[in-house]
Amino acid sequence: MDNWKEDIKKFFAAKGINSFGDLFIGNTVIWVIYVVLSVISIVAVYSSSGLIVLKNHSSLSIFIKQLSILFGGFITVILTSQLVFRYKPGVLKKLSPFFYVVAIIGLCMTFFSAFSAEINGANRWISIFGVTIQPSEFAKVALVLLIARIFDKNEENVTDKNKVLYPMLGCAGLMAGIILISNFSTALFIATITFVMMLLGGIPFRQISALIGVGLIGAAIMGGIILKKPDIFPRGKTWQTRLITYAPFLAEYTDSYVVGDGENTQSTKPTGDNYQITQSKIAIAKGFPFGKGPGGSEQRFKLSQAYCDFIYAIIIEETGWLGTIAILAIFFWLSVQALIIARKIQHTFDTLVVLGLSFVMTFQAFIHMMVVVELFPVTGQTLPVISAGGTSLLFISMQFGIILGMSKYAETKAAERKESEKKTKVEQTNN
Repeated sequence: MDNWKEDIKKFFAAKGINSFGDLFIGNTVIWVIYVVLSVISIVAVYSSSGLIVLKNHSSLSIFIKQLSILFGGFITVILTSQLVFRYKPGVLKKLSPFFYVVAIIGLCMTFFSAFSAEINGANRWISIFGVTIQPSEFAKVALVLLIARIFDKNEENVTDKNKVLYPMLGCAGLMAGIILISNFSTALFIATITFVMMLLGGIPFRQISALIGVGLIGAAIMGGIILKKPDIFPRGKTWQTRLITYAPFLAEYTDSYVVGDGENTQSTKPTGDNYQITQSKIAIAKGFPFGKGPGGSEQRFKLSQAYCDFIYAIIIEETGWLGTIAILAIFFWLSVQALIIARKIQHTFDTLVVLGLSFVMTFQAFIHMMVVVELFPVTGQTLPVISAGGTSLLFISMQFGIILGMSKYAETKAAERKESEKKTKVEQTNN
């Protein structure tokens, strides 16, 4: 037994891991953010799952499940950060086309009944050996890596449409097109990621302006199709309902608006998404200014997705303005730290990946929060790390791990450059 323990110690020592603290590499603030979000998640999910408790007559199972998922996410952050640092970010650049292909295959598998898993009326998941996976979450990561690779390989020819713009649009367009069939909001998310990566990568303004024009025309056409001919898409009726729930005046432009009870009517009574938004706003109103305290939420028994899509509303109801500002500040600070890390990196690929992945997480968080306060139509976007989730949380943890691994690599390279400059100065002095 002692020999076995010694072998393990020698193995980790050879990898530079001599203590428990050596597992946690990279930017300390990013680690603190992840841990704080995890703690908030445990409390918020446990507190907001009132309907599940009523059905199952047990709250302990919810607590243990979320705790185990977060533990898996924690391990994912450690493993990903260690792998990125030790095998160098360049490995991600080489593997990015492979990740993209895997993501496309995963998205296509949602259309086949042998793999597709329907949850809440949507076929966005696949089931492999009993494990349910949402491919679109991995697709976001894969797209950021691939676009960063395109820019890195052509950093001297960013203005060349054939080498940068068209390949990027082709890859993003294929991915968004596949997702659009069943998930309009995520397809729009993919388009937004692509646009932001273009800005970060330095695409000329005239090209971006042209794309904005085309995008607005395309959005207008898509909106018209959803309002007039929603049956073209499998979830067209749902999209139509969400648009009209968000902007009731759009009901005038439909041939027949179908609400949650299936009747042809122009009614805006609280059914479906309208009901969820109504209950969310009630939760927010009850929470101000100081909240009802942890576990004091009343609306958790009325919001069917209180522990997931509307968890921010429950946090506001229980913590008031303090929780509202705190969550905003945490994700804002995540973006700030990503900028700080990016400034220390000298490679285009690494810089774009850090900024791109941080944008994915913060943008998703702000979309979730805007939905809750009805500043944006219902999308089903979760609050990163905090919302209850399975593989989606693991993919978010992977993003944290990549950022941490790259930050550690940047720190190491900066230290090596500093040491090299020091030696050079000493040699020059001696000479």
